[in-house]
Amino acid sequence: MKKNNEILTSTNKHLIKRFWFDFISRYKIDIFIAFLLLIIVAVTASIYPYLIQLVFDGLLDSNKTEWITIPAIIAFIAIIRGISMYFQIKQVSKISLSLAVDIQKKLTKHLINSDLAELNKLSSGNHVSRIMNDVVLIKDGIERSINNLIRDTLTILVLMGYLFWIDWLLSILVFVIYPIALKPILKIGKKQNIIATSLQQQMEMVTSTLTEMLQGIRMIRAYNLEKIEFKRSEGVFNSLFQKMFSLVMGRAKVLPILEVLGGVAAACVIGLASYRVSLGQLSPGSVVGFVTALLMLAQPARALGTFNTVAQEGLSALRRIYSQLDILPKVISISTAPDLIITTQKPPSISFENVSYSYNNKSKTLSNINFFVKGGSKVALVGQSGAGKSTIINLIPRFYDPTLGQINIDNQNIKEINVLSLRNKIALVSQETIIYNKSFIENIRFGKLEAEEKEIIQAAKSAGIDKFIMSTSDGYNTILGESGNKLSGGQRQRISIARAILKNAPILLLDEATSSLDAETEKEINISLQKLTKNKTTITVAHKLSTVVKADQIILFDKGKVVGSGTHLELIEKSSLYKKLYNLNKLN
Repeated sequence: MKKNNEILTSTNKHLIKRFWFDFISRYKIDIFIAFLLLIIVAVTASIYPYLIQLVFDGLLDSNKTEWITIPAIIAFIAIIRGISMYFQIKQVSKISLSLAVDIQKKLTKHLINSDLAELNKLSSGNHVSRIMNDVVLIKDGIERSINNLIRDTLTILVLMGYLFWIDWLLSILVFVIYPIALKPILKIGKKQNIIATSLQQQMEMVTSTLTEMLQGIRMIRAYNLEKIEFKRSEGVFNSLFQKMFSLVMGRAKVLPILEVLGGVAAACVIGLASYRVSLGQLSPGSVVGFVTALLMLAQPARALGTFNTVAQEGLSALRRIYSQLDILPKVISISTAPDLIITTQKPPSISFENVSYSYNNKSKTLSNINFFVKGGSKVALVGQSGAGKSTIINLIPRFYDPTLGQINIDNQNIKEINVLSLRNKIALVSQETIIYNKSFIENIRFGKLEAEEKEIIQAAKSAGIDKFIMSTSDGYNTILGESGNKLSGGQRQRISIARAILKNAPILLLDEATSSLDAETEKEINISLQKLTKNKTTITVAHKLSTVVKADQIILFDKGKVVGSGTHLELIEKSSLYKKLYNLNKLN
């Protein structure tokens, strides 16, 4: 157990050191200013007991008149302390909020640049929880570290100095009693660390469940799943309550321990002090000042006691953030790598040479794939669900890298060229069309950020969406709502096609672009796609074989392997699997 605690302490030290160099060090000047303000707050708070001592000694001694001016001094110190506290709170909040936003920015940037395989291991709700909930815990930990660890420690040190100045014997009595609280408080803090980690995982579960529920609300209504979903949500919220309550109970144990010890210390001090006053060894004013300082010690002592639990929660969250940041992308683009070179005279060729890929390093999704796509040709990838067709589409723009083998574009290995230049030469239209809560013009412009308005309008016309856009209230400036909820499936797909037309890339990837559309809309979209594929190397994944019978080449996949290739007529002749798929497709 002792060895585990030593490892945990060493890990926390390394974590704090890393956090300092990665984030905190850039705010050194702000922290220094906050530190000066904290000193003023601590010192002004500690002057009160001495002033009270002077008042009582003055009242008891009729010859002393200094006590008359002391109220004015107290008021002046209160003003100084109040002003200092205002700027101190402002400064500390600025530091903690700035750090929280910096962490959120860095984590978001990391997630955007992460491999798709890594991102897909967790739901979007899990990622959102880390960016929001975990960072809030870190922010609270930072604020408490500055306020409690620095301000309250300084206040305690100054008050301790005052106590020893008044009477060393009474002070020793106090500081024999208070350390007794340290052992149970530290033990509670370590337990809180474990509970906090479990709570953060549960928060991820809640966020993920709510995200799934909201995204699938149509299915829930269609299948009358309201009661089941409510029961599921009840379960995750009940678990959240249990973990949060456990955390609160841990915090709740700290204050009573400090309260009891504080009361015992005060009782012992008052008893011994009264005895010493009767012997003439202490003045009544000194006793009042001592007791006042002792009572003032209680608040920062309690804050430091609860600080350990909050700090452990923050460290637990920070550990999880770094565990995410430490996952380095496997799809790497060397900045000095050459750009992909494609001649303007003809579209590029694409070849797969002995390509294998596995999502989980256990079973292969693709096994020893070899095929060649002639420049400017239209190639269709067909096969049963799970055969590996969409994985092929994901490998070409390097969303993933092959486990084995290589992919060439015009005889250039795509792993050896700049990934940005590679993706600039590729346009993707998939069944999952992402629409932002922005205007038509902004959504289409994602295809080419520097495009002028006339180019965007021309792309919309080519995609067959211009007439609909012009019929809306604000035309191209109409806001489309969250995830394009004001649009039909066909309209969303036309926007995706307009983006691809605007990009005008020489390689076009169509990943079941019409799979979720009705027959009439699919027919219209296919007309737009014919314009889009002109003079481009096109690879299409299609669920309806009737849409690809005119392809220059059809590649048949089965269980991650290429089991046939040729034209539609050739495959009908020589492949029983293709013939079976085609006949089933016609029936549907």
